[in-house]
Amino acid sequence: MAEKDTTYNGWENYPTWAVNLWLANDEGLYHEAQWRTENRRQEARLDDRVIDGTWTIEEATRYGLADDFKEWVTDELAPDLGASFAADLLGYALGEVDWDEIATAWLSE
Repeated sequence: MAEKDTTYNGWENYPTWAVNLWLANDEGLYHEAQWRTENRRQEARLDDRVIDGTWTIEEATRYGLADDFKEWVTDELAPDLGASFAADLLGYALGEVDWDEIATAWLSE
């Protein structure tokens, strides 16, 4: 049996596409995402894993930005819905987001 295609509009899946769509199309979120991207580019040079040769600057930038975006979206942008049906669905959807794909897109912009 063939594996189901879960891609959406060229992205890994619908949740990844939707998060990036909002970050790119809301003026305030867009400017914040740009700031986070530039900030991560500068901070990557000081990452211990770059200094010890474990990662390249590009890897530190991408991985760090993916983590930054995940934390920002899940901790600051997503509403606290308490223990609820909606919270479970939102948590599931955010867990499906490919944060690395979003970081890669912002870094290539």
